[in-house]
Amino acid sequence: MYIEIRNINKRIKRKDVLKNISLQYEKGTVNGLIGANGSGKTMLFRAVCGLIKLDSGEIKINNQLVRFNEKLPVSTGLILEHPGFLSNETAMENLKYLADLNNNYDEKYICYLLDKFGILANKDQKVKTFSLGMRQKLGIIQSIMEHQELVILDEPTNGLDKRSVAQFIEIVQELKEQGTTFFMASHNEYEIKELCDTITEIEAGQIVKNT
Repeated sequence: MYIEIRNINKRIKRKDVLKNISLQYEKGTVNGLIGANGSGKTMLFRAVCGLIKLDSGEIKINNQLVRFNEKLPVSTGLILEHPGFLSNETAMENLKYLADLNNNYDEKYICYLLDKFGILANKDQKVKTFSLGMRQKLGIIQSIMEHQELVILDEPTNGLDKRSVAQFIEIVQELKEQGTTFFMASHNEYEIKELCDTITEIEAGQIVKNT
């Protein structure tokens, strides 16, 4: 299995935020997570990214252990809550800065993604002029622009119109065919059903349904 989550538990302020969670995902699949606000979705994503220290259990990606506050075993794109950018820099400057951190700046591919989302004409505008939807598109682009192996997306289509959601679905399907693995949460039932190979429902930090 590409992602293995084994009996993980996390307790914060006497509250179980993750309780006995076990999941397995194959490489090149799209895996959906659904649940109400506060159900544990974001906390589970943080665990997979090594951003919280587990009380027990383990997570492996590509047969390598995920460790707290250490680099992940594979290249990973991420949206957790609201994407953050340098507001006084342009869209392209932001994306170049992020890609250069990994020496992985592919201008042609970035322009392809900007065009796909209908914001290529805005690439030289400062991000502070962007609407919520435009910022969200930029967040999606930064999570996939380096051809990341694993992409973790928490409510990626928040603020997007129907056309943009359709473009997002198309891009995810393209990348899935190329072997990218996705783990994503969404309130958009159509999006989840259209995209996902597996759907997991979480409630109060526990898995209540897995299909």
